[in-house]
Amino acid sequence: MAYTLGNAVIYTGSELLDKGYVTIDDRKIVEVGKMESLRDHMDRDLHDMLVMPAWVNAHTHIYSTLARGMNVEFHPLSFTQILRQLWWRLDRALGPEEIEIGAMVAASEFIHNGIATVFDHHASPNFVKGSLEILKRTIVDTAGMRGVFCYETSDRNGKQRESIEENVNFYEVHKGESKTSGMMGLHASFTLSDETLDAVSKACDGKIPIHVHVAEGVEDELDSINSYDTKIINRFERHGILIPNSIYAHCIHVDEDEVNAISKSGGFIAINIQSNMNNSVGIPNLAKFRKNRTKVVLGNDGFGFSPSFDLRLVLLSQRHLSESPTGFSTPDLKEIIENTHELASRHLNERFGKIERGYAADIVVVDYSPPTPMTFDNFYDHLFFGITESTIDSLYVAGEPVMINGKIKTFDEKEIKGEARKVAMKLWERV
Repeated sequence: MAYTLGNAVIYTGSELLDKGYVTIDDRKIVEVGKMESLRDHMDRDLHDMLVMPAWVNAHTHIYSTLARGMNVEFHPLSFTQILRQLWWRLDRALGPEEIEIGAMVAASEFIHNGIATVFDHHASPNFVKGSLEILKRTIVDTAGMRGVFCYETSDRNGKQRESIEENVNFYEVHKGESKTSGMMGLHASFTLSDETLDAVSKACDGKIPIHVHVAEGVEDELDSINSYDTKIINRFERHGILIPNSIYAHCIHVDEDEVNAISKSGGFIAINIQSNMNNSVGIPNLAKFRKNRTKVVLGNDGFGFSPSFDLRLVLLSQRHLSESPTGFSTPDLKEIIENTHELASRHLNERFGKIERGYAADIVVVDYSPPTPMTFDNFYDHLFFGITESTIDSLYVAGEPVMINGKIKTFDEKEIKGEARKVAMKLWERV
């Protein structure tokens, strides 16, 4: 059934409507215009709040949700030691209960931050088969979001074949869908043997895009050089897995030849600057990516849930790297956001990123009242300096109201978080 949201400031992606409306029907946007041209009735008055395309997170780790506040013996001297002392201990302790409740908590946080779609990179070595369906059932079926899921194949637990099968089976079951899809997940080059990469290449057959960590820590790149006599992306190319629409997360320590190879293969680099700074692994140089015309998308690596924080750090970090206040600008942010919507469009057979006829009705309503004139030309300046600090009022995904007036409509958030505290306590005792 069609319905209309009206009396809103609408950033369509092509223009800014000061007093506008948007009509939604059958999961799509069917009409957008100025209030004076509205022929039918208005179903919800937004009272001058801002309507814009919902966010997409291009690289996250939902499995890390229950780690918040966890206390473990922790004295790393390298990035690999961070993985061994914290994250690999956590993921080995995860079972179906922890995966499901963690995903529900993550969904509540994503929704409150206006995120409609997530590209998740999952790990639970002692519960591989069926783990991606649990994520799909919670994030998509229950919470009402969209998700592209994969399992991180790795040799570190000796179960790489089961991981490959989990990825292929999930991809085959959900390919062509508009709310769920799959990829071939890979942890990182330094945990993957040539034998495993050959098996991955055979399973993908040039058709299933990969989602992989690349040179997050410098030791990943050094391991590839020392063990295989080539850089990471060249190694992947050698095995035939530089597949179009793949995601290469981080890419902090890659060189220009590797960036160029990603670009030529039709891949995307997912940046995760908050996580990179937290792990002290460095900051990706986006000028190098832009020089090679590589599409950069926004992820968070499971560090927090707010794209607003991530966007601010993207711009600030690049100005810091370039030692120039003009080394990176809000139009550069716009390009990253548009790339991220393009990535989602390619994987989910929908059009995302605009409030226009025929686009998916993934809409976020923001309680933002600009204190200075806001136009289409300066919208991203408002986004950077003000909209990012404003409250998300509502989220619609595929036209369905997932959150209205700050209240999640698809599940009981209070009940979920109460249960999560019990599950987390038991999890921490096992880690």
